[in-house]
Amino acid sequence: MKLTVTIPTTPGAAIRNAAEELSKYLTAMCGDDVPVIESPAAVDEGFVLALDKSLAPDALSVSVKDGLVTLRGGNGRGVLYAAYRLLEHLGCRFYAEDTEVIPVMSAEDMTEKLSDGLCISEASPFEFRDLYWTCTYRPDMAVKLRINAGMAGKGTHKRDIPAPWGGDIGYAGPHFVHTFEKLIPAEEYFEDHPEYFSMIDGERTCKHLYSQLCLSNPEVLEIVIDRVKGWLRDNPDAQIVSVSQNDSFVINSYCTCPACAAVDAEEGAPSGSLIRFVNKVAEAVEHDFPYVAVDTLAYQYSTTPPRLTKPRHNVMVRMCTGGCSSHPIESCERNAGTKACIEGWSKICDRLYIWDYTTDFAQYLVPYPNLNTLQLNAQFFKHHNVKGVFEQGNYTEGKSGEFGELRAYMLAKLLWNPDETPDVEGFMEAYYGGGAPYVQQYLNYIHSKVKDVHFNLVVSAANLWNSLIPDEDIPMLDGLWAKAYAAARSGGKTAKGYGISPELAAEHVERSGLCHRWFKLDGKRGEFSYPAQFDMLAHSFYADCNRLGVSRLSEGANVPWVSI
Repeated sequence: MKLTVTIPTTPGAAIRNAAEELSKYLTAMCGDDVPVIESPAAVDEGFVLALDKSLAPDALSVSVKDGLVTLRGGNGRGVLYAAYRLLEHLGCRFYAEDTEVIPVMSAEDMTEKLSDGLCISEASPFEFRDLYWTCTYRPDMAVKLRINAGMAGKGTHKRDIPAPWGGDIGYAGPHFVHTFEKLIPAEEYFEDHPEYFSMIDGERTCKHLYSQLCLSNPEVLEIVIDRVKGWLRDNPDAQIVSVSQNDSFVINSYCTCPACAAVDAEEGAPSGSLIRFVNKVAEAVEHDFPYVAVDTLAYQYSTTPPRLTKPRHNVMVRMCTGGCSSHPIESCERNAGTKACIEGWSKICDRLYIWDYTTDFAQYLVPYPNLNTLQLNAQFFKHHNVKGVFEQGNYTEGKSGEFGELRAYMLAKLLWNPDETPDVEGFMEAYYGGGAPYVQQYLNYIHSKVKDVHFNLVVSAANLWNSLIPDEDIPMLDGLWAKAYAAARSGGKTAKGYGISPELAAEHVERSGLCHRWFKLDGKRGEFSYPAQFDMLAHSFYADCNRLGVSRLSEGANVPWVSI
């Protein structure tokens, strides 16, 4: 097989980058330089990259015939996906930003792997795939994981996938969620127009995190439409705009004025006035922005679908999950409400999206054993005609002090194909090196402890684990982490021969092991149970967090900065 990568002349930034990435990895694998060639004519040997508009957006195709390897995508991202998918077929693995597996093989071995008749054709059931995990923000990592959402500069979201990496599905406006307060700011309107805001207990209020807009007020609708159109004019490449309720500390923050209450009574749920309002906005913007969808939430008070009104074809509803994190949505009684709401929205909404919670927002460092639920939940979403999934995790700055990279890898694979089990064993061996077996034993242990226990997305380590982990087990768990670190540091290889540098593998073990130390610190267990040494050990723990790049304790709190 001829080791050249051919692209059309003037191929576009994404196809050129796909060719360069393919060339880079093939060169690393076989040791021979694999050049990229532009050619206006068809070629009959080597690797050829091209767009194929007959494919769905983001879909990929890899085929081999008579020594010609053809890689196609429905768009620029799809071509990049095809390049990485071919590399995966050859044995490459893209597990995390600092952990890749690149096998060494001869040109003959490569030719054997690319036998005539090979055909790979893939597309995700989800048109929108987002991981709100810091470790997936880097554009190349996002593309390798088939993540296609980007909202750079919008709120706290940091991912931006530029054109050479295939671009992204982005939002217009200053934020991608909770936009009522952006559309009609209280400081601008409340003094003169309190009627624009929620009536609660007979009084109008704009109290932050306790109020919404009055959705039956025609002036509110007019202002929102004008502002949404302005956002879209300022962001001509955006494909979505959010018209969504404010976040709230209370469920009943929606307007209960007579007009809003009458609509909600007719619809059988407070989502009625919301969907009617968003439908009107979507109808008003459709003529000028036919390819834009208006996004809203089914969250807190609006999770139950309305009885009469269906979302318009250009309205996306993002249903927010909740309930129990240790068991799947479909089979856990604590998730019955979420299950029923997803089923209800799926019957009336053409573009149902999911906002899923996959970390502990109260304590990012808490051991959070939800890995066994991820595939079953992704399959549940697929089976209920969900079109997009947003997986919210540890999205703030800094690295994960738990298993964020593993969870992100699993989620990304499941958003691409919910029916293909992610290669967890391969991830563990590559990421933790010789320490993998001991880290896996720890994961098995904590998952076994919540088999019959319910926990949610805001628990403390002490509340969750103090009654589940007996004192006599703590030395055994300490031993697993000690063995994992020693094995990783020694450079021991695992069965498949994967391995990163011993220093990096040991760093991964130490950083993931922070979750076990945090459980002991928060619950004053193990060595943290002795008051005389607590402050010293806590200081050492925070110093290690600082050294390892873990900067957040929770969604709203930083790790204390301490001097070593």
